[in-house]
Amino acid sequence: MGDRRTVILDRRRMLLAGAGLCLASATQARPALPGEAPTYDSRDLTIVPNAAAIGRRYWSPGLNEGYVPQGLTVFGDEILIACYRSTEREQDNGPARVFRLARGDGRLLGSFALPATYGHPGGLANLRGTLFVANSGRLLALDFKESCRKGECAPLREVRVDKAMGPSFLTASGDALWFGPYRREGTPNLHAVPVDRILDGGESAIGLADSRAILPLPLFAQGATFDEAGKIWISQSSGNRPAFLSQLDPATGATLARYPAPGGIEDLGLAPDGRLWAVGEAGTRRWNRWSTFYPLVFEIDPAKLVV
Repeated sequence: MGDRRTVILDRRRMLLAGAGLCLASATQARPALPGEAPTYDSRDLTIVPNAAAIGRRYWSPGLNEGYVPQGLTVFGDEILIACYRSTEREQDNGPARVFRLARGDGRLLGSFALPATYGHPGGLANLRGTLFVANSGRLLALDFKESCRKGECAPLREVRVDKAMGPSFLTASGDALWFGPYRREGTPNLHAVPVDRILDGGESAIGLADSRAILPLPLFAQGATFDEAGKIWISQSSGNRPAFLSQLDPATGATLARYPAPGGIEDLGLAPDGRLWAVGEAGTRRWNRWSTFYPLVFEIDPAKLVV
């Protein structure tokens, strides 16, 4: 009887050990991606909608320090990401930086600080070699090369913006910046403002009268970019809810298509090869209770998106 009990106990130990190995392998199944992987959570990445359209993936910079990614733009061979630092749900502003990643392999090339008044830098765009940063009610133009050299923002000009217009995000097309507000309800609009008005328009705040074009904007808009055909792409997300990528007609703002996207998706950028780039905040230290864990900078092939 004693031998039989010993065998049963040994088998139980083996089963428990095997289960432990399975659990360990599940927590270690995370792919080896460029960048610094988060150490505050061992979860594997979530299987997200339209995963087949997603190409290169990099860890969002500064995750372990509490940085939350917001704005993104593609600047030549670099991906620029504006982040603020917060680990608390109630804190939606913090010290902010622009991080520079190599587009080809995700290497961190450097970063520089933003002014304290840009504690929630929702959008980035570049036009005529100038980098623009959005923070609701404010728009900052800065010298990118000098900012990289100094390690802190080298401002060229700042202008106030009517908060009804945002800017919650930014993109550029032709000689205009396009931006709008993040809204959960109502009828928000996307605005095109000539860059000369921003850089040389005096001290008065930008208002509705400065808009060259006004288009209807979907709710929950987090980012925007133009594709090679001139169509507008809008990222839409709200907390732990399902997220989407919408393609808009640049003449009317009508939605041409809407595709499921990774939850927590933020700003968008367009690379010279026609691929979209995006960044997500789901799984950052501030937003680590959501069901989606996908704190990545990622490439999207529009041709592979499915409704």
